Amino acid sequence: MSREFKRLFEVRILHDYYLTEVDGTSFFKHNEEEKEEILLKKTERSIYDISEQFIIQPLENTKVKMNEYNMVISKTSLGFIIGVEVKTEDIVGARAYRPKLSIPEDVKLRFSIRPKIPFFKTITALSFKSSFPSIYYFTNKEKLELNEATAPVYQSLQLTNELQEHQNGMQYEMGALIDFGGTLREAILQTDGSDPSHWEDIENRRFVSDADRILLPHNFLYSLKQEDAVTEIVFVLEDESSTEIKTITKSSSGNPIETISVNFSKEDETDVNSSDISSGMYNLKITTNGGPEIVYSIYLNDELYDKNQLGIIDIRFDELDSPYSLLDADGYIKTRIAIPGDIKIPHPVYEIRFKNRKTYWRYHSDTVFTAGEITDTDEYLVPETITNKKLVSIVPKALTEAPVPFITTGTTLILPQPKPSSLRVDKRKMYSEVFINPSNRLLNN
Repeated sequence: MSREFKRLFEVRILHDYYLTEVDGTSFFKHNEEEKEEILLKKTERSIYDISEQFIIQPLENTKVKMNEYNMVISKTSLGFIIGVEVKTEDIVGARAYRPKLSIPEDVKLRFSIRPKIPFFKTITALSFKSSFPSIYYFTNKEKLELNEATAPVYQSLQLTNELQEHQNGMQYEMGALIDFGGTLREAILQTDGSDPSHWEDIENRRFVSDADRILLPHNFLYSLKQEDAVTEIVFVLEDESSTEIKTITKSSSGNPIETISVNFSKEDETDVNSSDISSGMYNLKITTNGGPEIVYSIYLNDELYDKNQLGIIDIRFDELDSPYSLLDADGYIKTRIAIPGDIKIPHPVYEIRFKNRKTYWRYHSDTVFTAGEITDTDEYLVPETITNKKLVSIVPKALTEAPVPFITTGTTLILPQPKPSSLRVDKRKMYSEVFINPSNRLLNN
């Protein structure tokens, strides 16, 4: 007997480090048709293959569910596709496909994602340090389509959250992506966010950000910097309706607090009859030394959390009546053939987008840079010291796999590109170090 499978959904992993063009144009500035053409060319020529950057695997329970409901996974150069066995039905205006086995709404398909390359965070605009041991959580649940700022306009299905809103008192790393009252910005150095010159405006591309780094176990360690000299800290856990669930306070009369065990397993761990705190979304409010209150969205889930993973992809059947749904209101998958015309209506294509990191490019010379080298690069680089042995970019420049020139109004200049492993954090800025020698000259002509 023949069995028919159709595509239920697809997940694509897109990273601008690999997709930025040689003229510096971001892949995400293109419209839908142009993007598909670029991806087709790159995948056909094996220029872009996400399996070289990530290991993506279904969790054990997901393997069981997929087998139970006759689903299969197919890895692609862009991510993966899940197919499901179907039966064909002709409905008004279309040839539709219903899963052969009825799939309950409580079924969740979950996948771990882990980078294969050691310098992944070097090339990606993600935070290096966090007080939480949290990992990223990507889901189709309760998401809104992204209105792409391209011509023609179209909507895409992002699995990431809207950016976090700026909060007074919070410290942001260089590269942090934050929402300032509707204006989205990227930090160009470590900052508390109060100085506008520490940020540059960006377009809404729904890149992965700290707004997605929310998945935690119920019991975790929270870390503090010794130089912050924290002697009192208060944690207040609230549910999504702002009802207080639990408060934890720790103080020290001596040395500053460096780590604290935060236990949200029970409402009161000293009481054996105390209610368990269920898995789910919460707001966590933290106050240190009586300062401003900082609010974090967190997702407590012991079953999903794995500190060895970058994150978890959670595709849910209980997302109903939305473009992110896996099934329509009548139980058919989204893939179908419109009649007349035999026009294929595709499956949902979800995306996870990574932004490439920007750094200050710093060039080193064993001797000194010549007056000609300094003059010919002065639109892009400035001497860092009076010895003229270091030249540093005036503004941060994006890291890309393909060499991209320095660009100002009307002019471009190709300079040696740093290696991904050359990143260095120096005070409040991130630098990519480039060492100039007779075989790696600053100017080649």
